[in-house]
Order: sequence, then structure tokens, then C-alpha cells
Amino acid sequence: MKVDTSHVPTSPGVYLMRDSGGKAIYIGKAKNLRSRVGSYFRPSADHADRIALMVKLAKKVDFIVTANEVEALILENNLIKKEQPRFNVMLRDDKTYPYLKLTTGEKFPRLLIVRKVLKDGGTYFGPYISGKSVRAVKALIHKIFPLRLSKDELDNAPPRRPCLNHQMKRCLAPCAGKITPEEYAEMVERIAKFLKGRDNEVLAELQGRMKTASENQQFETAAWLRDQILAIKNTQEKQNMDSAGITDEDYIAAICAGGAGVVRLLMVRGGKLQGDQNFTFKKADDPAELAGAFIEQFYNSAFSVPSEILVNVQPADSEVIERWLADLKGKKVSVSVPERGRKMRILEMAVENARYNLEGFAQKEESLKQALGEVKDVLGMVKWPSVMEAVDVSNISGVSAVGSLVTFFNGAPDKKNYKRFSVSVTGPDDYAMISEVVRRRFKRLKDEGKPFPDVLLIDGGTGQVSAATGAASPFAPEQIIIGIAKGADRNNPETDLIFKAGDSTPLPFPPASAGKFLLERLRDEAHRFAIQYHRKVREKAAFHHQVDKVSGVGPKRKKLLIQNFGSLKGAKDAGVEEIKKALSVGESLALKIFEKL
Repeated sequence: MKVDTSHVPTSPGVYLMRDSGGKAIYIGKAKNLRSRVGSYFRPSADHADRIALMVKLAKKVDFIVTANEVEALILENNLIKKEQPRFNVMLRDDKTYPYLKLTTGEKFPRLLIVRKVLKDGGTYFGPYISGKSVRAVKALIHKIFPLRLSKDELDNAPPRRPCLNHQMKRCLAPCAGKITPEEYAEMVERIAKFLKGRDNEVLAELQGRMKTASENQQFETAAWLRDQILAIKNTQEKQNMDSAGITDEDYIAAICAGGAGVVRLLMVRGGKLQGDQNFTFKKADDPAELAGAFIEQFYNSAFSVPSEILVNVQPADSEVIERWLADLKGKKVSVSVPERGRKMRILEMAVENARYNLEGFAQKEESLKQALGEVKDVLGMVKWPSVMEAVDVSNISGVSAVGSLVTFFNGAPDKKNYKRFSVSVTGPDDYAMISEVVRRRFKRLKDEGKPFPDVLLIDGGTGQVSAATGAASPFAPEQIIIGIAKGADRNNPETDLIFKAGDSTPLPFPPASAGKFLLERLRDEAHRFAIQYHRKVREKAAFHHQVDKVSGVGPKRKKLLIQNFGSLKGAKDAGVEEIKKALSVGESLALKIFEKL
């Protein structure tokens, strides 16, 4: 593409490269738009493969002038999120990061992991960088503080027998009235301080209470407080990054190889490691570009900006990034490459971890290509099977029958496209159930004008494949349908047999080949998803009991029975008088309930 840049202003701004269809394929920012845009199209330009292809496909360049470079950075971020250009290095932030929530709107608060911050009276902490890190913090809180684990509603609930957690000293049994709301609130306040990083303040408070308890000869309480103090000190030792006096700093290691990239992030808050995470990018060939794009997109989310960001390579336009981060934080933020000492050692550790992760990612990508190529060749397909779906059904003698459909995109689970089906077939007829699920799936795809999968896999042999083929053919007569049946050794996947619709001879997959293993993973995922849904349906059905037929017993009284006696069976074992007392009902109703139990 020959581009005349004489009309492009020399002002700061954002440029959008568009393909022949007008879609934005790359979005960038520049201090001088004319200079930056022109650099892509000079005959002497030596671009990486990704950028070279982008320049080849670009048919038009639009630009938006901004007042300054920081405004250009902000606009670039917003446009990248909106347009999702294929050649930009993008952080896939469509997931929501986890938070910890203290349900301080309740009389006896609990600690929950949530994905959304709501105005519901709760106290939120986070976000945390990964599910692993937030679960570790939650487990630590429950190890140190005997916060209740029960999900039951305790506000205005009658006292009941404490559970095993109380006996194990993991809970103060507010459900049984073993602690007052005021005492419990004091503990919740200490937990909030701990989660805010004020653990030294919590330690001082606990040490003071332990001393008082000991002086009053409350030795059991003193020992319990001592255990909390030791747990906090042990945690401090494990989290300490040898950074006394350091407040907040993040370490970002960005490396690229083979067109892919990895960013390793270490978050240090108050001198303690708060979280670490790898971020993988399929399109990255320049570590400096990758580091800059990651910083811009990551701190544009809900995460707090540290005072210092240490990187292994200086990002492009780092001065602009620093000014933007300073605006977000309200004070100076530095982005620099450490050259010696503690910071360099920590960053080197991050780089080593990133390199290890990138090697694993490259091997995984290569093995997926090999597996998909094998499936394509054995099935005689013209193109790679980008979208593969698998169907399975689950039931017990035809009862609570359900179906599952899972999707793999380019060899990896695509969970947002998983589907569940309540099956109307009665009796143990797997063929009819598979036929119903496939028919409903393909009819919907046809009605909505959506593409059919490249491959449909059925958990079963030639009979199940035949049933699926009959159901799919009115909508997609050319659909490739295969099935996996257990072989001679049902416990050995290597003996599994794979059949294609219309052929009773197994397909020639080697026993332990990459392609066969990929199809088995797809089958196993469909089976897992079906079993999971079936278990939910069974549990829901089991919750419907004969006691529901008793006039005067609704969901609230039924829940009270379970809260007071642990289960409906426990209520039956308790007897009429206990039921009468627990529900505050007359003897006649208590007797009817007992009889139905």
C-alpha cells in the first residue's frame, strides 16, 4: 500500500489502520501522527512478520487528533477495547477479577469470593490477580480467624446445636449463641485491618488481649490468641520480600519468542508479595511493545497503581505512560529497568519464570497443531477442525435425563459456548436422548443462521453415531459426525475405538496419538459436564420431599428443619416434640410433618 502522509497532521493522536472491509486491524498512538504513520510504509522499513502482514492488509488509515500524548494513550486504550483489532497486542481482560467480600450487612458476617462489587452493605477487598491468590488469602483468613463458614441465614434465627467446625476451634458458633454480635464484630474489624495490610496493628491488638487474658487466668483464651499471633507472624515471614520501607511496587517481565509472548507480573504491596501471575499473548514479537501494551491495559482496569513499576525492558513511550499512571494514582509513578541490587534480583526471577512459561506455551501450541492436523488428515477434511463439539447424555434408568454439549475452539475448551439440555425422553433410551439433543442443537443453529461445527463427536459407538446422524441430517446433511466407544479394555483409553458415521470400521488413529488424545479430551469434557448437570438435577429433585405435600409447610419451614437438624432425616430422628419446638407449630402439624418424613 502506498500512502501519502502529507495530509496527516504532525499533532499527537491515534491512528486506525483499516482493511478492505473498513475494519480496524491495528490501532496505535503517536506524539507525531505523520511521522509514526509514515514509518510503516517506507520502502526501507524492516518489520516483524506480524507488522509486515498488517501493513500489507491495510487499505486505509484514519486518525484522531488529541490535545496531548496522554489523551492519545487513553483514547487508544478505549478504541482497542471497542474495536478488538487483530494485530494489536491485547490483554484478554473479558474475565472479571475476584474480590473478597465481608458480608458486613449481616449480623454475623462471612467471607466470600465474588466477581462483582455491589452496593449491598458488604465490605470488599481487591481485586486479586487470580483465583488462586484470592483462595489462598481466604484460606489464610480462616486459618487465623475463626470466622463462620456456614452459608445459613443467622439473623433472627433460633439457636441450634454447633457443628464440627466449632469443636475443631475453627468457628465461634454464632449459630448456637456462643458469641455475642459485639464480640464477633470486633473479630470482623481485625480481619478487615488484616486484609488492608495493617497486620502489625492487628498483632499489637492481639498481643494486648493475650496479656490481659493471661493476667486474668483465662489461659484457654490466651492460648487461642497466641495461636493467632503465631499464624500472622508466620505469614509475614513467608510474604516478606526483603523490602523494608518499600510500599508498593510491581515487577513486569516481558519476553517474546516465535510470535508469542508472556508477561510475568509480581505484585508487591507494603513490602509483601500479594500475587503473581503469567499472562500469555499469541501475537507478540517485540518485548518493549508487549511491556507497554500490558501496562496500559492492565492498569486501565480496577487494579491499583503502585509507586514503582520495574520492567526488564523499557516500554515504548514510557514517559507518556508514566504521566498517565501519575494521573491515575495522583502522585509520581516511575517505570524503570533496575540495574543492580534487590530489585534486579527479583526481576531476574520474574524473567526466568516468564521464560519457563513461554516454553511450555510454545510446546502446548505445537502439540495442539499436531493433534488438529492429525484429526484433519484421518477424517479426510479439507481444513483444520477449528470448532469441534461433543454431545453426551446422563441418566439413571431414564430418570432425570440430561444432555450436555461442549465446544473446543482450536483444540481448547470454549466454555462460554457450553450448553445444557433437559431431555424429555422417558425410559432408558440413550439413542433417543442423543437424537433429541442433536436435533435441538442443529435446529437452533439453522434457525439462527449460525455455522455448524466442523466436527460433532458423540460419546458412544456406531448406534449412537447413527442416531446423531439421523437427527442432524435434516439441518446439516454434510456434517462430519464421529463417536468414541470403549475398547477391549474399558479402563485403558488406548483401546478406545473411533467411528465415523456410515462406516463400521474404526478410524485408523494410532493408540496413543495426539489427535486421538485430543478427541478423548473432548469426549471426557462432555461426559464431565453431563455428569455435573445430572448431579444438580438429582439434588434438586431430592430436595422435593413428601413433606412438601403437608399443608402449612413451605420453603421457610423446610429450611428451618434442615438448619435445626442437619437434614430431613435428622428431623425424623428428632421426633415430634423437637419438630414442634423448632418450627414453633402445634402438635397436629408437627405430627403430620413427622409422618411424611
